[in-house]
Amino acid sequence: MLTLLKKRQARTAAKVAIAAQSEQQPDVATTAAHSDEAQRPHRPGLEDRPWDEIGGILKKDLEYARTLPGAQDKIPFKKELIKKYAPLVERLLVTHKDNLERLDVVWWFYLWKIDVGLLPLIHDEFKAAVLNGLDTPDDWKSDGYTAYCDIVFKYTFDAHKEKESLNAGYLLDAVKDVIGGAAAIPAPLKVKMFRLAGDLLRESGKPEEALALFEKVMVLSPSKGGCKTKVKELKEELGHEQ
Repeated sequence: MLTLLKKRQARTAAKVAIAAQSEQQPDVATTAAHSDEAQRPHRPGLEDRPWDEIGGILKKDLEYARTLPGAQDKIPFKKELIKKYAPLVERLLVTHKDNLERLDVVWWFYLWKIDVGLLPLIHDEFKAAVLNGLDTPDDWKSDGYTAYCDIVFKYTFDAHKEKESLNAGYLLDAVKDVIGGAAAIPAPLKVKMFRLAGDLLRESGKPEEALALFEKVMVLSPSKGGCKTKVKELKEELGHEQ
């Protein structure tokens, strides 16, 4: 009987000792994971990678974006691209602040922001960058300022058509730039911009300024500009026909 009791006590003591030893020993799997993480080489951020590598990554991202079927898929992906490229672009805007030519990644970064509806937040910054040399990629048919004007026109046209709030100053300022000779854009785009700007001015109670733009449209496109009736109506309203 005494022998049996001693055996039970010995087994109990052994179990306690094993449990204590297990608590003191580090978990092998956890230790191995930390060890692997410590030995894994640090992957630099996009802004710290070689320029050729950045170009390759951008090309793949653009190609993938083109495969997405519609806005429901494109918009979330472009939001991810904005996060991904933000540190790189922020650095480039500082290091190349005097000349932004041939920086395609900066152009696409702004375009992604515009595509997800952020033009009102970045317009001034985007326009300043274009005026500072930011241009479209080489395979685009239009230059940076023409593309900017097209973006501003589309933003204004869509919002005006849907009767949504908009900043008319984007288009009106661009029209002033074009008329003042600050930049040259194709005549068809001028016609669209001048006509829409004229409509906005007319609606805001500035018939004289609207008439001046409609008359410019008539010079650029007498038969297809769509302003013949508007010019006639405004001239009658302002007494110019008397």
